[in-house]
Amino acid sequence: MTKPVIIIGGGLAGLYSAYKLQLLNIEYLLLEAKSQLGGRIFAAQSPINNDVSFDLGPTWIFPHQPKIQALIKSLNLSIFEQYNKGDVLYQAPNSKQPQQIAGAGDMQLFRLKHSMNTIITALYEKLNPDSILLEHNVTELKKNDNSWQVTVNHLGNIKHFTTGKLISAIPPRMVTTHLTPELWATPTLINRLSSVPTWMAGQAKFIATFEHAFWRDKNLSGQCFSRVGPMVEIHDASAENSNYAALFGFIGVPYLSRNQVTQEQLIQACAQQLSYFYGKDAEKATGYFIKDWAEDKFVANRDDQTQPSQHPEFGFSNLEEQLSNLNIHFVASEFAKQEAGYLEGAINAVDDAIKSFIN
Repeated sequence: MTKPVIIIGGGLAGLYSAYKLQLLNIEYLLLEAKSQLGGRIFAAQSPINNDVSFDLGPTWIFPHQPKIQALIKSLNLSIFEQYNKGDVLYQAPNSKQPQQIAGAGDMQLFRLKHSMNTIITALYEKLNPDSILLEHNVTELKKNDNSWQVTVNHLGNIKHFTTGKLISAIPPRMVTTHLTPELWATPTLINRLSSVPTWMAGQAKFIATFEHAFWRDKNLSGQCFSRVGPMVEIHDASAENSNYAALFGFIGVPYLSRNQVTQEQLIQACAQQLSYFYGKDAEKATGYFIKDWAEDKFVANRDDQTQPSQHPEFGFSNLEEQLSNLNIHFVASEFAKQEAGYLEGAINAVDDAIKSFIN
């Protein structure tokens, strides 16, 4: 089967690529390896309301990021400010009680109402569902003259596609892990791809939901910082109207240590840490959720699991001619020339790539 453009990856960058191509009346086929869209945008559903979800992937939009805000507005979605009123709690080593620090600061952050999943759903609803194939895992790429040969595993069935142009909407290290670059890329390109860490790949996030945001009653912001762990940072994750209360935390224990315990043990350790900060109120959680991105084979490879987390920066210098000759565009957020790693970066990377389809 031949398609003018094949998009690999159904996260924000992949879906936004499809959306931009559709606006240009350019036919495409999007291949997503997983059974659901979203990539690293992923949320846990509230245990008491199916319409409310809590982000286990990207959570914040920054005021200086105009493109993601414009896209959200164009999709008739809405944002609200991250709750940060009240004091901060701090956990020092060997401290029996947390230290309370006045004021959480005035850094403005935005969140998407009903979770980041809504932007994935809204983009999908703009697209032709027949052009989006789930559970289609690309297992091999080959470049023959002016065309790409794409081999796909769909639930054990092997399929073959041909295209003139490829859009790769997966992180650099996932290109080297899954897209057989040894068959089409130079050693320089492969080394460049391998060296760029995948944003969030080493992270694990924890969420606890509650019937009531009790910390707000005590003039606490929900922000906690710890030098003990397992969570190094905690924030208020409640839904906009606070009827659905939650706290989320970044787990700071390195993957090679946390993979030595069960998920239940890790959840228990996080719950105990919340009790350290908030006492008996924290023991009344209605649900616990955890997402370890390092264990997702379509997000992290061994380098992401073992190396320190760093902000991604992909250098395109001396690669432009090779990429142009290959007719491949890399649009995952890590490839962005501005705001790499963030949602804004994914939009920037796609916008830069789509320019070549217009000229």
